[in-house]
This record gives sequence, C-alpha cells and structure tokens, in this order.
Amino acid sequence: MDYLLSALTGRFRFNGQGGTDTASPGFDSETALAGQLYLVRQGPAVFVDEHAPPLRVDDAALVFYPRGMRHRVQALHGDDLAHATIAFQNGDADPLAWTLPDRICIPLDRTAPLRHTLELLFAEAAQPARARDAVLDRVCDVLMVQILRHAFDQAWLDGGVLAGLADRQLGPVLSAMHARPDAPWQLQSLAVLACMSRTGFTEHFRNVVGVSPLEYLTRWRMGLACRLLREGVPVKVVSGRAGYRSPPAFTRAFTEHVGVSPRHWLREFAAA
Repeated sequence: MDYLLSALTGRFRFNGQGGTDTASPGFDSETALAGQLYLVRQGPAVFVDEHAPPLRVDDAALVFYPRGMRHRVQALHGDDLAHATIAFQNGDADPLAWTLPDRICIPLDRTAPLRHTLELLFAEAAQPARARDAVLDRVCDVLMVQILRHAFDQAWLDGGVLAGLADRQLGPVLSAMHARPDAPWQLQSLAVLACMSRTGFTEHFRNVVGVSPLEYLTRWRMGLACRLLREGVPVKVVSGRAGYRSPPAFTRAFTEHVGVSPRHWLREFAAA
C-alpha cells in the first residue's frame, strides 16, 4: 500500500479552488472538472444523487464527490456544513478521479487526523492570508492521501489505476505511460512492456483498469494537455508534450475527446 500511495502522490497534484461556501438546502452541482467536498461538523444533512440511495449524515463526517456528480444537499443548520471544490490537476481525465467511488462518506469520530486536516483546509480558505493558495494546495495533497489511505483500508479501490499499478504486468506499463506520455506508444510496444501478447494484454488491461490501454493513454494525455493549457503553454508545445506529431493532429484528438478545440476549451476555462 505504501508503494501505491507514493506512486500516486508522486504523479498527481490536487488544487483547492474557491472558498468555504456554506451549502444551503437545495445546493445543486454538476461539473466534470472538479470534485465537491463537504465537512459535516454536525448533522443532520442529507445528500441526494441519481446513483445511490439518499445519504443521511447525523454525525461529523467527510462527504466527497470526486467527479462532481449532480447532487443536492439538504442541511438543517447551514453553519454546520462547509463546502469546497477540489480540482484534480488533470480534471476528469485524471485516472484517480475516475477510479474513486462516485460518493465517499467517511465518519470523523474515529479518524482524528482527517478531521484536523479538514478543519485546517477550511480555516485557511476562510482568510485572505499571504500564500493562501499555496497552503491550500499542500493541505489538499495531505487530505487526498488520507482519503486514499482510508479507501485502501476499506477495500474500495479494487479496480482502476490503483489496481493496475499494483499488477505485476500492468504496473510497468502504467508507470511508463505516466512518465513518458510523449513517447510514440503503440499497442504492441505496450504489450512488450507487459511481457504479454497484444490480445492477452488488451484483455487483461481492460479487466483490471476498466478501459482499453489506448483509451487510458488518451485520457492521460488529454489531462496533461488541459493542465499545460491552463498554465499558458502554447498549443504547439502542448501537442508535442502530449505525444502528438503535429498541432493539427493534437487539435483533432482534443476536439474528439473533449468536445471543443483546445483554444475554445481554454476560453471557457478562463471565463469560468
């Protein structure tokens, strides 16, 4: 477990966005680019979404929607419910974002370190102090490691990138994709890394990770591209670092995967 947590925290970064808006009854959210995090200091609070029965929380708890699935929150006392947005660096293309369960609820009565981290996160977000964003980013890193640790202990992560990293044959493949997304990967070269036939590798990868090897690679590259675009890197440079031979090839792949061109997506992101 220690190796997997180290691998994840070495590859993924998390950013706290927004503040500590109190989620009023009827709060409604839908976003594919950010998770929704709640600290229930004292219940009752009811979380309603389309994919699971309503969740009633009566005691202190963390509730987390990693992919920002549409949901509603009903709280009797708004002051006892704090809300923040946690954005994965690679957005919805981040493998960890779509490996975690749709909704996570962790009681805080037996997880004092997690509660302390949450209180620090919301206390820091509530004040306009120097280097506030830098502190929030670091606290989010710690928070996500604690959530992952709990998820491991509860055996919630039996598939996806975590299972792939732990797999003897797939671990080297995923590590190579993460480290060198600009390499000219083909199904055959990935299968060679796994020491498997193409057919056996493809089937095993899909069974463990949940998507095909090339779909995973595309998601990883698109997540990297989104991050680089947000950082102001020109499209021409992004295309090469994301593994595409030319800006037009990258633009076509990005548009097909995301739904809009890189420049259009960047304008929408800047306006959000």
